[in-house]
Amino acid sequence: MGFVGVQSSSPCLNYFVPCRAPRTTKGTIRFLGPTKDAQPVFLNFKKGEEHQTNFGPSLEKVVDVTDLRHFEPPTTLAFEGIEWAYGPSILSEDKLLAPNKTDVEDFVRGPYFQECAQLVKEKTGATQSIAYNFRHWRIEEFSAKPLPNFHIDNDANCRSEPTACTRDKEAERWLTKRWGIVNCDNDHLRWLTLVPSKHGSDTVPIYTRNNYNTHFTALKPCPQFRFYYVSNLAPDEALIFVDIYSAGSGKPVTQSLGMAHGAFEDCNAPERVPRRRSIEVRCLVLYDD
Repeated sequence: MGFVGVQSSSPCLNYFVPCRAPRTTKGTIRFLGPTKDAQPVFLNFKKGEEHQTNFGPSLEKVVDVTDLRHFEPPTTLAFEGIEWAYGPSILSEDKLLAPNKTDVEDFVRGPYFQECAQLVKEKTGATQSIAYNFRHWRIEEFSAKPLPNFHIDNDANCRSEPTACTRDKEAERWLTKRWGIVNCDNDHLRWLTLVPSKHGSDTVPIYTRNNYNTHFTALKPCPQFRFYYVSNLAPDEALIFVDIYSAGSGKPVTQSLGMAHGAFEDCNAPERVPRRRSIEVRCLVLYDD
């Protein structure tokens, strides 16, 4: 099993030519399918009503997936918008799978947030990096639950993010400069991660209720998409990718350079491999220019 991403804004992985052919695998991925009621897609985040939705069955595709671990030269956050990084980590399976969810929350929002924010700051060259949100995917072994569809977390309408992370006056000041949102992902227990290509007319909004953001964006199948992951991420490795960058210099966000991403099921994995266990931390990055 694994977690996949997609990219297609220029510059992008579609035009990146490695020095040698990297390894590939085949995997099953899922795109958003038709809704049950032929109405716009929605997802409810209200406590007790989480994941109420009119989603219909997902569309499954078997695709080739390229391993970024073997790209030469390696991809970088600055150019392709995605990079896997090494660094000593306090992350451990025991801490993330502890039975007390409060302990897990305290660990992630405390020392692990600090660790991710520092790593993202180093890789982006940002003036400030603030880890502020996370998703811990904890699908138990051999679960029948579906894997997440390909999606993009944020787009040009996500200006509420900086305000939510900083005091209002400070947020307004930073919004006149360059800022962005960068995801730091770790897939433990051999879960993987990928990325596809161009988003634009190949997307559809998923509207959210009782959420900080009005919507996120799903991908529709497109033959030009290419898919990428990093094999066997260790606890002291992370996959860092761009969610959104503003234009800077007082201008609004003009384009999304973000990565579409989602889970995939590796066709070459051993039988009855554990389902997805991964953590994704979202960081707000702020610049002085």
